[in-house]
Amino acid sequence: MAASTNKRNPVVLHVRVVAGRTGGPDKTILRSAAHRHAQPFSVHAAYIHPVNDPVIDTVREQARQLGCPLWEFAERGPMDPRTVTGLLDLCRRLNVDIWHAHDHKSNALGLLLARMRPMRLVTTAHGWTFDTPRARLYQRVDDWCLPRYERVITVSPQLHEHCLRLGVRPERLCEIPNGVEIEKFRPSGDPAIARKALGISERRQVIGFVGRLSTEKGVDRAIRTLAALHASSLRAELHLIGDGPERQRLQTLAIELGVKHSVRFWGWQTELSKFYQAMTMLILPSLTEGLPNVVLEAMAMGVPVAATDVGATARVLDHGRCGVILSSDEVSWASQIAPLLSNPLLRASTARLARQRVESHYTFDRRVQAEAAVHRDLLGMTDHLPITTPRRIAA
Repeated sequence: MAASTNKRNPVVLHVRVVAGRTGGPDKTILRSAAHRHAQPFSVHAAYIHPVNDPVIDTVREQARQLGCPLWEFAERGPMDPRTVTGLLDLCRRLNVDIWHAHDHKSNALGLLLARMRPMRLVTTAHGWTFDTPRARLYQRVDDWCLPRYERVITVSPQLHEHCLRLGVRPERLCEIPNGVEIEKFRPSGDPAIARKALGISERRQVIGFVGRLSTEKGVDRAIRTLAALHASSLRAELHLIGDGPERQRLQTLAIELGVKHSVRFWGWQTELSKFYQAMTMLILPSLTEGLPNVVLEAMAMGVPVAATDVGATARVLDHGRCGVILSSDEVSWASQIAPLLSNPLLRASTARLARQRVESHYTFDRRVQAEAAVHRDLLGMTDHLPITTPRRIAA
């Protein structure tokens, strides 16, 4: 894809590896280019992906819609030397000032390429959610790289503390939470309209889950909670928007618990607004998270959220003022969320407070400006309107 460089502005290259799926970091990276007004930089994205992996088609389309210059590197194996030479050539052609990494591999590549072509190194620690031997290996690589970067951005207080324990110097570390585009995600009319379009019954309460169907997301706990709600005569449906390795096991669990006809698997979806609009509430039963974008999106859409106390989720929900913090005792979840399902006035007040919190603390513009301040500080830019470089900007 052809792209041109604005020579008047410093160049930031966001680098990311994708395989099989996209995620929250991709929303942050690709949308950054659409917020040029908030930063005095030329923003580009470089995506590394396996050859013939269809996920790059999704990334390419998102980049096109958002106006983000995208550079693609298709690999034939995890150690493809063409990736190194291709990225080095790109950095030279674009005259990259800041290499901004977003995962273990882009972190390692940045340290290597900065020896061949001088540029400043920034990384964002988004957190690890896959508890597999391969993921644990990747995290060890990440942990080795992070203290060697000039600036490290984290999205949650837990990641902030983790980086300090790794030896990242405090003056190089800052916490910037994820943000949501409040103009795109906003309360949008009658849920009955969205339900009709999706073929969802208007007579039942709709509990939604958005994310990867993998062990660390704890979706089995949501299915067991649905069964407990049915046992208490509260009729609800669980709609799972996403896919992953746990899908078959979750389908079997729904059959075993007698809720097969009340659990719907939607697979991966690129347009989420219509699903949020159809929900009575969102549940996030995760065992581990950083700062999940789906919580911010639901709050912005006026959808009440019930979530486990992982990552920055409790802080985002203002420790229960803007949603339900699910206890560590899964058995009590049904009774915790039942009031949201059965009380429309409670839902409305919770949704209003949640939207207000997103507007005041978690807008995407706010996040982009904070990240731009980190880049400007690193480059010693003083010829623009000063923005205080954040250390911890979250409420």
